[in-house]
Amino acid sequence: MENHQNEHNNLLKKYQLGICTPEEKEIVEYLYIFSANYEKKDRKIIEDGPLRNEIWRRVLFVNGIKDFEKQNTVSSPQIQRPALWKKISIAAALCITVGTAIFYVVKTQPKQQQVVYTKDIAPGKNNATLTLPDGKVIILSDARTGELAKEQGVVVRKTSDGQIVYEVVDRGITSNDQINTLSTLRGQNYEVRLPDGTKVILNAASSIKYPSSFLGALNRKVELTGEAYFEVAKDKIHPFLVSSKGQTVEVLGTHFNISAYPDDNLSKTTLLEGSVKINNQLLKPSQQFIRSATTEQIIAVNPDEAVAWTQGYFMFNDEPLENILSRIARWYNVEIIYKNQEIKKKKFLGSITKYDQLSKTLNLLARTKDVSFEITGNKVFVDH
Repeated sequence: MENHQNEHNNLLKKYQLGICTPEEKEIVEYLYIFSANYEKKDRKIIEDGPLRNEIWRRVLFVNGIKDFEKQNTVSSPQIQRPALWKKISIAAALCITVGTAIFYVVKTQPKQQQVVYTKDIAPGKNNATLTLPDGKVIILSDARTGELAKEQGVVVRKTSDGQIVYEVVDRGITSNDQINTLSTLRGQNYEVRLPDGTKVILNAASSIKYPSSFLGALNRKVELTGEAYFEVAKDKIHPFLVSSKGQTVEVLGTHFNISAYPDDNLSKTTLLEGSVKINNQLLKPSQQFIRSATTEQIIAVNPDEAVAWTQGYFMFNDEPLENILSRIARWYNVEIIYKNQEIKKKKFLGSITKYDQLSKTLNLLARTKDVSFEITGNKVFVDH
């Protein structure tokens, strides 16, 4: 069993370093989502050592990763996802001791597509629309690298890696009343560096309004609709204010995420580091401020779950299917139609990459046997 535990650790190590083949990556993600859901349903411990050995023999045979330590030398990781890695390590370990039976069924049966479709749907892309103060509209995916506009002493540039940045070139003529709007459609996200250096990653179906320059202003105020992740540039004299869906977040310099879609019942502000004040309530790291039309509360959370979307993942922890599919729908630009309303309440725990075709993303959920999907055009029909 020790040899197989080493092989299990090696596979996880490859996932951590970002060097898995697509097949290996799929195995680890299956381990995570299936073990989590199975372990909640049935807590029987499988003690059959030979069964475990046979499972790992099949895994390694399919993927050709025996003697990983001898065959692979990695000088530096390509992808780092520490929080996700920790969760997957725990969940995959559970598969060896708890959820092996499900893994055995999944990997030993012929691989079948559980999602019915005639035409698959690709994931979203890095794109947005920038509306300048003079009304000029720029589709950023079509714009060339370099200077996009110059307005009242501020130059707007698109960098080689696709970001939008603002640079003050003449402080004497800058104004803080020239408002820019960066907006994404469903199936889009984008990163911008605001005039003060604050980093913002805008999620799908979202928009943010901000001035071309904060010079001369008492504070740095922006307006958000939808979801965005912020890394705020420090400035003790000028607080950074985010107005969204009936709340105002006030910070000096910190990392946080706000999800405030108009069609969601709740808005959520999650703090990763630093401190923020929301409607005169202080939020600390690893806390989330939840606001509805009638209530407000602060709860303890794993903040990495809130920002998994910025790292290319959907992460959900005992979350209703309706919430999960709402996020998936925005990213893939599809409409979700439930044939059975009760299925909305079914809860899942897991993590799925955002960059697979829609059928494969839904297939990970469907393989739990608790839900089925049919893709027709841009509609996804959901049933038991």
